[in-house]
Amino acid sequence: MARDCNTELLEIVEQETLVETQRELLVEVADPGAEVADIEPPQMLVDTEPDLLVVTEGAQIVLVDEGRQGPPGPPGGLGQAYVEFPAAVPLGGHRAVRLLAGQAIYADHTVVADANAVLGITRGAVEEGALAQIQFGGLMTEPSWAWTPDQPVFVGLEGVLTQPSPTTGFSLIVGIATLPTQILIGAKAPIVLQE
Repeated sequence: MARDCNTELLEIVEQETLVETQRELLVEVADPGAEVADIEPPQMLVDTEPDLLVVTEGAQIVLVDEGRQGPPGPPGGLGQAYVEFPAAVPLGGHRAVRLLAGQAIYADHTVVADANAVLGITRGAVEEGALAQIQFGGLMTEPSWAWTPDQPVFVGLEGVLTQPSPTTGFSLIVGIATLPTQILIGAKAPIVLQE
């Protein structure tokens, strides 16, 4: 069956181009069973349900599963505030040392080259070639000490610790006396007194 149609000629006066943009929505879900919400960017959805927390569009945060705390792990070891290096010579305990070719030797305030090389304080006496434990932070106690509390402790001759500040070579605070028999180790910047 044919229909009669009046056909009108349409004149195109202006041409318009429509551009449709496409957005990619990246959804991160921590739990495969979590619900994902369909929202229009850049809105943010915060739901009170425990399975729904955030959603992302590109780099913008928008939906993820809420993290849950896991079981406690094993206890960690104590922090290490000392290092071990072989002794180049026999070393006494509780003396300031530096390294020479990877081996520990006494630091000395009269040797200006030692000013920036002090590594720490020996934790005990060791023989030549044995590993010296060298503490560079934290508290150190020695019953034979008689420090004035709240005063700095300096590097002296051949690594001996002293409270009077040296007047030659360099002056380096290696700690602060907290008790007569205890210091808090923490080296400061050295002051070179003479070259």
